[in-house]
Amino acid sequence: MDVFIHPRFEPDFQRHPIVLVDVGARGGLKSNWAVAKRHLHLVGFEPDKREFGRLSDGRRGESSTTFLAVALHNQRGPIRFNIARDRGLSSIFEPDRTFLDTFPEANRFDIVEVQPVEADTLDNQLRDHQIADVDFIKADTQGSELFVLEGARHALSSSVIGVEVEVEFAPIYRGQPLFADVDGFLRSLGFVLFDLRPCYWKRESGRALGGPRGQIIWADALYLKSIPALAAVTPQLDPAARKAKILKSIAVALLYGYCDYAIEIARTSGAALSDDERNTIETQLRDAGAREFARAAFPGRRPLAAILHRLWRVFQPRDEAWSVSNANLGNMR
Repeated sequence: MDVFIHPRFEPDFQRHPIVLVDVGARGGLKSNWAVAKRHLHLVGFEPDKREFGRLSDGRRGESSTTFLAVALHNQRGPIRFNIARDRGLSSIFEPDRTFLDTFPEANRFDIVEVQPVEADTLDNQLRDHQIADVDFIKADTQGSELFVLEGARHALSSSVIGVEVEVEFAPIYRGQPLFADVDGFLRSLGFVLFDLRPCYWKRESGRALGGPRGQIIWADALYLKSIPALAAVTPQLDPAARKAKILKSIAVALLYGYCDYAIEIARTSGAALSDDERNTIETQLRDAGAREFARAAFPGRRPLAAILHRLWRVFQPRDEAWSVSNANLGNMR
């Protein structure tokens, strides 16, 4: 299914591409966003100087991608950035070794360097770079995600329609906010939790025992703006921007597999869409859903799926898989 819905809406997406802010941009654009690349403007923030250089070298000639070597926080000022042995685990927090040392490969979190960096808020950076209309924020900053979101309060309240954020349920880093803190903040701004992609860790003392799952440690969490919150924001926009925001909200819902929510957004869009445009959206989504169902609904599908799942579990390398997680975030097959 094309996340941009129908060819009749191509001009709208060309004039108003989806603006994705990726905070902790290590690795570049994530694979699940690749389907949206033709109408996507990526703004990435990466404070690790080595990774920022790699990202910048890789984007030469791509006008739709911008990387900034800025650490984001809830206020402007100097902070310490702790570089871990596994650089993807670097954080402004120090690792909580009392907790981590009970799990395998804890030396990944060893601090090998401390970089002093000048932090800023996302709202300040967006204003300074004249980026007025952010649609989606992805934040993976190893424990400081709440601070990043607090520094983006204006964007979250005025234009952002979705957030993908890493949350922790256990103290990987000393003094870090946990899931309940992030969840409460986003809910206060009109976002609702749609999905979690949890990761489970097994302790070293029993990593080869029992089932594959250990304790839930962290998850990628998906939040989308509620229908009432979206309805409160869009009337303040001019007609073209209002229509674009509704279309981009539908595109984001489809990108994560929520066709039902996409249809509900269209149905409650008021004057932002014409009746004919709403009919086009609903017809397109229902037809695409029917084709997908027809491909999957062959006789014996459920018993075969159950057999394959049992075989998958039998052949999982239990003695190695101390850290396991689901494959996808969202309602994706």
